[in-house]
Amino acid sequence: MSDPRDEIKQKLDIVELIGEYLTLKPAGSHGFKAVCPFHSEKTPSFHVSSDRQIWHCFGCGEGGDCFSFVMKMEGMDFSETLMHLGQKTGVEVRRLPTTESNVKQRLYEINDLAARYYQKVFTGSQSAESVRKYVDNRGITFELCEKFKLGYSPADWDALTQFLLKRGYSENEIITAGLGQKKRSGSGLIDRFRDRLMIPLRDHHGKTVGFTARLLPMRDPSLSLRMTEVKNVGMTEEVTTQQPHESTNLPKYINSPETPIYHKGSLLYGLDLAKTSIKQKNYAIVVEGNLDVVGSHKAGVENVVASSGTALTEDQLRLLARYTKKLVFCFDQDAAGLTAAKRGVSIARSLGFDVRAIILPTGSKDPDELAQKNPVEWQKLSETSVPFMQYLITRVIHGKNLANVDDKRCVSHELIPALVEIADVVEQEHWLNEIAQLLGIDTSILRSHLPVPTKPNHSKLDTKVVQPKTASTASKEDRAAMLILGLYVMDPGAFPELSADIHFPENSSSLTVELYTLAKRLYNSSNTAQKQSFFSRLENHLKSESREDLVKLLIEIYFLAETAFSQLPSENVQKQLNMLLLLLRHSEAQNKRKNIAMELRQAEHAGDKETVKRLLSELNHF
Repeated sequence: MSDPRDEIKQKLDIVELIGEYLTLKPAGSHGFKAVCPFHSEKTPSFHVSSDRQIWHCFGCGEGGDCFSFVMKMEGMDFSETLMHLGQKTGVEVRRLPTTESNVKQRLYEINDLAARYYQKVFTGSQSAESVRKYVDNRGITFELCEKFKLGYSPADWDALTQFLLKRGYSENEIITAGLGQKKRSGSGLIDRFRDRLMIPLRDHHGKTVGFTARLLPMRDPSLSLRMTEVKNVGMTEEVTTQQPHESTNLPKYINSPETPIYHKGSLLYGLDLAKTSIKQKNYAIVVEGNLDVVGSHKAGVENVVASSGTALTEDQLRLLARYTKKLVFCFDQDAAGLTAAKRGVSIARSLGFDVRAIILPTGSKDPDELAQKNPVEWQKLSETSVPFMQYLITRVIHGKNLANVDDKRCVSHELIPALVEIADVVEQEHWLNEIAQLLGIDTSILRSHLPVPTKPNHSKLDTKVVQPKTASTASKEDRAAMLILGLYVMDPGAFPELSADIHFPENSSSLTVELYTLAKRLYNSSNTAQKQSFFSRLENHLKSESREDLVKLLIEIYFLAETAFSQLPSENVQKQLNMLLLLLRHSEAQNKRKNIAMELRQAEHAGDKETVKRLLSELNHF
């Protein structure tokens, strides 16, 4: 049986994979580069090799293959990454090696099955007729229902839990997934969601991790018994249960509880469908409700995600930063929407985002309503955002009389804290002048009374200082040795000079010397066919020995050599190689002279005339 890791690597192009996260630009005949997502930099030092299917950043020293990239980018462990890339490439990964990963996989499966169950009830059950009409009245087409996998949870007490139990899931798994809960008295479970429009919550990979359930218009509470036709893939059941009398005082929306795979503060609704459009347009529109996202897609605007009615969290913003550093807020036209927008903007600014906003026209309370009424206008507005301060000023002064001192004070209390959060001096000065004129206050007086900005509790995405680890901090001699070694692993047969030992500087990393020793030994033991794929053979050998430290160094020195030599004609590569070898020999000679001179001083101090004579003779040979 073949190793799924090898199958995945054969089917997966690392350039396409990393290109889903980063904007790659060509660099050489087989390489690409990008700004590193793992540390702050303006000049790209993140390199990807399509030839070797590896990546490395010279800025922070990180590197590896497709697995290491996804693990670091997604915060997954190896088994989760193996499953994720296996699903992506169609490679079967039969077993997960850790209990935690198995639990998560079961939760993904049960949530997916629940989503399909709700969807089948929605499309095929007579009891869902009213919810289908409700969805249709909201202008949500069948295609949109399919795209977002909208469903309906029956009003029966335990329709879903009974279905899941018959499918082999335990009560504990149903509870852990947030789909059911224990009865208040007696044994057994009841469904968490009943008689609601079900909106599956999917992570940015498209996996269902939970649900948002919307309360439907008033139901007829007189019905006591109901036959619910439950359809699922490959089966039809009939369930006769007592319909609960629902209280009219119920929350409009309820969400799945926190589970091992669902964390509300880390998920953005619609990101799985929006990320491609976000990368293409280089900005994300942040709306408040899930149905705002659905309505926006109907209008053809797909770079939209929802914060689910709360302010954006740092985790959500760091997730968005993988795709863009420009956010456009469009929250509901009520006080709660403004409050949520301000909190989200405050965190986004502290993380280095460019923040803008969309001003909805009068009469449209939210993006969904506008998208339904006038999709063309929503399309235009989605591309004509304004600076967030302009949006905030418009919202804050609405209905205020700025000739009234109380209103003026109220406006200043709203605007000045937001002004302080602006990091760019030019932008801050612009809005300072605008607000001063608005309030009828001298600019210098307003400036002198600006509060000192407090240090945010968030680590800014683009201010993290990471010290380069190896090549960029190495001495010129050690860097020369790494370049020579890089050429050797790229094509050891092309450089016969390297059959002799490389004269490594005394301060060379022991890992560099060890890698060269292993590479030379492996090359000399290889046959002709193996020599043709020497890099891959060396990489696999190091991995089989669990020498991840040497694998990391191997990848770095490969990219170091490729960056330095890939664009040079072969004769120039040979000249550069000769210069590097000469540099190392010269460095070795200098070190020997220093050592002899030190020994000579010691011999003279000790009065050892024979040793002095011998050392002087050695010095004359240099």
